[in-house]
Amino acid sequence: MEEPTKFASFSPTIRRVISRRVILAALMAVVCVLLVNILALRNPAKFALAKSADHSLSPLTKKVLGSLTNDVRVVALFDMQSDLFEPVRNLLVEYENISPRVKLELIDLARDPTRAEAVQQELRSPANAPGNRVLFAVNERVKAVNDSELSILDFSEFMEKREARRTHFAGEQLFTSAIVSVSEREQTKVGFVTGHGEHRANDQDGQWGYSKFAIMLQQKGFLLQEVSLAGTNSIPPDCRLLIAAGPRTPYSSDELDKLRKHLGTGGSLFALFNFYSLQRPSGLESFLADYEFEVGINQISDSKNEQSGESSLLLVEDLGSHPITKPILGSRLQMVLPRSVGFPEQEEENDNPPPVSVLAYSSDSGQAVVQTQDNQGALEKQGRIPLVAAKEHTNDSQPPTRVVVTGDSLFLGNSAFDAGVNRDFANLAVNWLLERSHLLEIEARAVTEYRISLSRAEMNSITWVLLIVLPGGTLGIGLLWWRRQMKRS
Repeated sequence: MEEPTKFASFSPTIRRVISRRVILAALMAVVCVLLVNILALRNPAKFALAKSADHSLSPLTKKVLGSLTNDVRVVALFDMQSDLFEPVRNLLVEYENISPRVKLELIDLARDPTRAEAVQQELRSPANAPGNRVLFAVNERVKAVNDSELSILDFSEFMEKREARRTHFAGEQLFTSAIVSVSEREQTKVGFVTGHGEHRANDQDGQWGYSKFAIMLQQKGFLLQEVSLAGTNSIPPDCRLLIAAGPRTPYSSDELDKLRKHLGTGGSLFALFNFYSLQRPSGLESFLADYEFEVGINQISDSKNEQSGESSLLLVEDLGSHPITKPILGSRLQMVLPRSVGFPEQEEENDNPPPVSVLAYSSDSGQAVVQTQDNQGALEKQGRIPLVAAKEHTNDSQPPTRVVVTGDSLFLGNSAFDAGVNRDFANLAVNWLLERSHLLEIEARAVTEYRISLSRAEMNSITWVLLIVLPGGTLGIGLLWWRRQMKRS
């Protein structure tokens, strides 16, 4: 005779309680499965099996670390729940492992705010600075890298999904740059030209202010100063880079002579134009023609690259192969009605390389429009139009000089500075102009996502399995077990 099961040995009341709990558990399992799968199916684009970034340091970074003569204090102020915390920590640990000069401290902003505040006061970091950041300090010199700078984003699907996808992690570029900045014996001076309605480094205005650009330069270790070319004023001899950003009134011949002398002694120039000066050219246009740049007295539109709802905003994704743009290929600059910047047309049979390198183009739908005397726009040219250019100018009798020219200055204004890869472009352009090639050659690390690509039919099949077959099977097994136990009782 078969021995009664443990279930049958219970009283009828206990058996009913157990049965109800089994059914309730099965129903709860079904509900949980349904909820999880509904959420997964509603957000397929956010599902990934794994994400990774290569944190092995480049030979150039190892060279920088091997040449350190002073201790570098590195403090990571991060909320450990941030999705950037792990790649930041892993990368900084590599720095620490390579060089005994790197002294790393990790501080959780959420769990240890008192320690975070004390370190910020000690290192004279502003209290209103962005939360997640990494501080690098050598003696009295401190540089910060904010978390907003660490990612290179892809905005190609932004209008559809309302989110940008992180494609690259730029931690090594920025961390090594910060270490170089705080370790240099003398600060490199960068001058902002004033006196012609240019953007000002201390101006916090949204569109016209350049304070965000200035703060970034200061964080990279540069010493900023305003430079007036009027009268008896001269360009400081130790000012290696001049930024002439958006002049709206003309330069005098004497001022242009001072710029020419600056370039003739190995100084660099970052010239930025905008559509405000179309009616009154600054004189820099003809000045730069001597260095083989052609700055258009026009305004560029691009129907293919217009930002949705903003015809004046162009999302420029056609970037040239140049040390400045190589790290940001595949990303977009956001520009505001730029002017064309390229070089004079060459004869077709001319096999010589172009005199300047074009860094950014409009799409093939670009149109250059010039204003006529009756204020009616006239089409000057159309197609793929150059917007940004650079050149290393050489002369047998003078040291080489570097020049970058953009057809828009507003894209580095406070309102647009963090849009697209504008900030990254500004950083890369300045590094190239100052011949910091070791920082340009450190490439941003790709972020790898392992995704499953499915057809619509395959997705429908999975939907049936996840929402019907799996929950139904779970419920069926539970009911079958319950019925079997009831029969045994």
